[in-house]
Amino acid sequence: MKSEELDRQLLELFTQEVRERAADIERMLIGIEEATEPSDKRALQERLLRTVHSLKGAAGLVQVRGVETICHWMEEVLATAGNEDRSLNPRQLDQLLKAADAIAEAARQLARGEKPATEQLESDVLDMETTLPPADDDMDRQAAPSVSRAELAVPIRSTDLDGSMRVSAERLDALLHRSGELLSWNVAMRRHAEQASLLRETARRLRAHKARPEREAASIESGLRALTASMRRDARLMHGALVALGQEVRHARTQPFAEACQGLTRVIRDVAAATGKAARLEVRGGDIEIDRSILAGLQDSLRHLVRNAIAHGIEPAAERRAAGKPEQGLVTVSATVTGDRVQVVVEDDGRGLDPAALHKLVGDTESHGPNGEGQLLQHVFKPGISTAPRVTKLSGRGIGLDIVRSAVEGMRGTATVARPAEAGTAFTLTLPLTLATVRALEVVASGHVFTIDSSSVERVIRLASHEIAVEEERAVATTRDGKLPVIDLAGWLGLRPTAAISAKASVPAVIIGTGGRQAALLVDEVAGEQELLARSLGARLRNVRRYCGGMILPDGQIALLLNTTVLIEAAVERTATPDAFPQPADRTTRRKVLVVDDSKYIRSLVRLILDGAGYEVAMAASGSEALAHLSDHGADIVVADVDMPNMDGFELTEAIRGSERLSAVPIVLFTGRETPEDRLHGLKLGASAYVTKSHFDAQHFLETVRRVG
Repeated sequence: MKSEELDRQLLELFTQEVRERAADIERMLIGIEEATEPSDKRALQERLLRTVHSLKGAAGLVQVRGVETICHWMEEVLATAGNEDRSLNPRQLDQLLKAADAIAEAARQLARGEKPATEQLESDVLDMETTLPPADDDMDRQAAPSVSRAELAVPIRSTDLDGSMRVSAERLDALLHRSGELLSWNVAMRRHAEQASLLRETARRLRAHKARPEREAASIESGLRALTASMRRDARLMHGALVALGQEVRHARTQPFAEACQGLTRVIRDVAAATGKAARLEVRGGDIEIDRSILAGLQDSLRHLVRNAIAHGIEPAAERRAAGKPEQGLVTVSATVTGDRVQVVVEDDGRGLDPAALHKLVGDTESHGPNGEGQLLQHVFKPGISTAPRVTKLSGRGIGLDIVRSAVEGMRGTATVARPAEAGTAFTLTLPLTLATVRALEVVASGHVFTIDSSSVERVIRLASHEIAVEEERAVATTRDGKLPVIDLAGWLGLRPTAAISAKASVPAVIIGTGGRQAALLVDEVAGEQELLARSLGARLRNVRRYCGGMILPDGQIALLLNTTVLIEAAVERTATPDAFPQPADRTTRRKVLVVDDSKYIRSLVRLILDGAGYEVAMAASGSEALAHLSDHGADIVVADVDMPNMDGFELTEAIRGSERLSAVPIVLFTGRETPEDRLHGLKLGASAYVTKSHFDAQHFLETVRRVG
């Protein structure tokens, strides 16, 4: 093996090791700080010394000198404490945690293919050496780190949920066994093909000779019966093997929930120190196995919620003593699995949310109903809403919980908040067990197929006209669950005016529920339910909150997955129900729009918006395909992406403006490119308007199309 290849492999192994060691070092340092017995502290210090020494040796082997230097400095501090038979003091722990952060940052740089800056790491060591005070009895008795130190930052780091994962030999053996079963079915399929070929040859002879037709026909019929029976049997067995293989693959992708909780103890430590409070973390259900993609998506949300629990919920020690509580607050993070959903609860035993203060902030008038307070509390997820009395480095801007809600909804989940009967605040995140597939209900609205996650569907009913009434400017249906808010799907999406229920005998309705709230969704038809492949809509459409994914139907078409949380909000809140788009124009005078984008998800979304506004829509996947369509069929308006294969949007604009026949066609560039230079370039080439996808707003988009066309 060439030395370059060997060096590369060694560096890859070291990158994995330094990532794991950084997490271990931090856990041991936190453990030393939390241990109450001096003997336990010193035992952990000895383990930490061995870990740092091993990492130093590995860093020297691959010549990552910066990490080697930091480990050597940590080794000196730990060895000195060990030789003097004493525990590390709080200032030393503080500096060692800084060193752990530097090692973790070096791991991230290595994972990106970058070599850590040796000079910077050595400078960090020099800074720590000059600021680290000598160990003495007074320092050993010092309290936790000062507020100014901890306010600097709460470290945000990933665990090994970064795209790589370890799979046990047992799981690999199970996967190998299942794949071997599929190979055997491949042999069976070839055998069936040979049998079918023999039957075809028999039929050919029968046509050629026309002799003994009864005997030949009986032979063919007998062979077909045997082949059919054999294929049915093998199809059942193959289905079982495929299901088992799918289960093994999903199991191989799982990791313990505790992996997503790594680093939370450090978050609590630093935020508690910054606010002069005391708190501890308790993780329940840490051994529950969850899909690693869900865990990776949960990490930031858990950090935000734990940080929020300390900053907003847990009271200072004096206040807790006066209330008869332990001085040290408790933050509990728990996970449970029910059916095909995982529920994660972050709960604290602090002062809890103040509904009166929240009511004053949002001016809510719905807090007097049977679930009024529950609905009021959900406003904390809205951007800009914060119950903190002032803005600090830790809280007060009303951003963190909005980030949590967006992240959870991006994984097709829901986020809710409640006030437990005992005390404190409980945030509940309900998520699917996997993001790869969805058990979905297919519904039809104004000729378009949409999907709803079956976990949010409680039942499907038909509503008669007399069961729906308008109360306080809101449509309400009388069902066996009581009165539920009603929303017409096609009207909400702007595909047609809101349904005239009174003109129909009855309409299909899907009762959806999430976070303790329900609504009746009116549709034109319920098409069925099945397991479908799920695809993300991508970063460019993250602001289109009403959809949370795209489902691939058996015929290859895309059906958008509706966000049931947004649907229920639209049904419940008065201000959420006006039509999102202008009413459809006269269909006999529809103008034609050609939508050009290499993303089929974006093409489908734009087609829905334009069709609902009364336009005739054609679609193309590239600039060259669009130019061919314009040459053959023409269009009144072109809406085009910029970044496309073969011919991009800029080139398409230039080609259209250079054509004598097409030069007058309005062009809207609908793109993810946001720089002023790109916008100016597009307009100079002849684009009629330039709309960015990251700040997409359907109403503004339609107004732009209507203005240019």
